[in-house]
Amino acid sequence: MKKTDFTYLFFYISFLAVICAVLFFDKWVLVYVKPIVPLSLVFIYLKHAKKPAFLFVVCMLLIIVTDIFISLDFAKYYTVIALLISLFYVLCILLLKRFISKGDVNLKTLLAVPVILSTVLIGYLVFSIVDLILPKMTNSIGSMILIIVSLLMFVVVCFFVYVADKYEKLIYLFIAACCTLFVDALLPINELYYYSTVFTVLINITEILGIFLFTVFFIETKPKNKKEFDDKYF
Repeated sequence: MKKTDFTYLFFYISFLAVICAVLFFDKWVLVYVKPIVPLSLVFIYLKHAKKPAFLFVVCMLLIIVTDIFISLDFAKYYTVIALLISLFYVLCILLLKRFISKGDVNLKTLLAVPVILSTVLIGYLVFSIVDLILPKMTNSIGSMILIIVSLLMFVVVCFFVYVADKYEKLIYLFIAACCTLFVDALLPINELYYYSTVFTVLINITEILGIFLFTVFFIETKPKNKKEFDDKYF
């Protein structure tokens, strides 16, 4: 698949527009500019996916609404943002459900050294961020827990799909999961403690990269086993 057709060019232009908006305009401009990115990914997905899933389109719409609330006032709309983000992760898990089976989740995999190290690092990251932002969000502890639980579930599912190694382009999914961790860790710091243009640029680049690779994964992935490809490929 060529990544230079008009749908991809539309995405590249919208991505540059977001970065320019962050660098040269006030934050509220993102309310009008940033939604173009998920819309461009919907166009890419609908044009190139063999069997488009309606849930994917819903996920992109959730991102649009979430980004609008974040751009308006992160602290004021935190509860709404938490609900939207959590719903987004749940729908993403449903989209990934067909890529993982019960056999992929076993004790040997769970006790592997990379799994243990990853779990410790992610746990430490989550604990550090929660400990930092908790004083600012004492009235929204439930919403915070909702985001953390849904995020960790999404990352775990991505990890098991990656470790099972039954599909191509899994590196896209792995990077997308890492991007979500980075964005969800840095965003509250940027919004609640120290707002920085540099942080905002990093957050937007990482978020856009993550959802782009997530989109490309669904478009380009296929089972590595030819028989499984013939039987199950969508």
